[in-house]
Amino acid sequence: MARHGESKHFKRSVVTKSVVIPRKKYTYYVRSLPGKHRSSEGIALLGILRDLMKIVNNCKEARYLIRGGNVKVDGKTIKEEKYIVGFGDMLNVKGDKFIAHLDAKGKLIIKKDESDQKSKKLKVLSKGKANGGKTVLRLNDGRNVITDRENIQIGDTVVLDLPTNQIQEVLPFEQGRQVIVFRGKNAGLTGKITKIDEESVELEKDGQAFRASAASCFVL
Repeated sequence: MARHGESKHFKRSVVTKSVVIPRKKYTYYVRSLPGKHRSSEGIALLGILRDLMKIVNNCKEARYLIRGGNVKVDGKTIKEEKYIVGFGDMLNVKGDKFIAHLDAKGKLIIKKDESDQKSKKLKVLSKGKANGGKTVLRLNDGRNVITDRENIQIGDTVVLDLPTNQIQEVLPFEQGRQVIVFRGKNAGLTGKITKIDEESVELEKDGQAFRASAASCFVL
């Protein structure tokens, strides 16, 4: 018999290690839709509200909250319960503001956010040229931004104004910058860049040095 589409759920035992989910509470877990984050680095909005934020008790309450237009991600109202949420995403739930971050073990956590949530820091993953000679930047949450700025390099962090989709500030990927490793075996660790090689960097924290790939470091 043919399979009719991808499974809507998956076994709890294969849920990504970057997400803290009760191990013995669920046999199956909601599968997030393909989106701006890797499936291994995010979780469906329903799971965020129920298991990480714990502001609802079950799926029914989470769906009621989401479908009622009470949840925003990066300033946009989201009514899809399987919308994927990952590192750096900003949430607004009935006026209360939160941000998705990583703890020291690389686990996805939700923290209170004191910002106005009108701008967002994003890492430049690649760049190219658009018609007219402008620069196209691909950012770590999946969006593409067209800009006149020529000095932005791959690895830099840009501060993006969300209402206008315009770049407000550029944080260069350079020695002396404070970064967080947002993927890989060192995910969640923070440190200061002391040396940059072709594909990796040396970081220092509390007098201890460690290395990470340049692609996994996010300038704070």
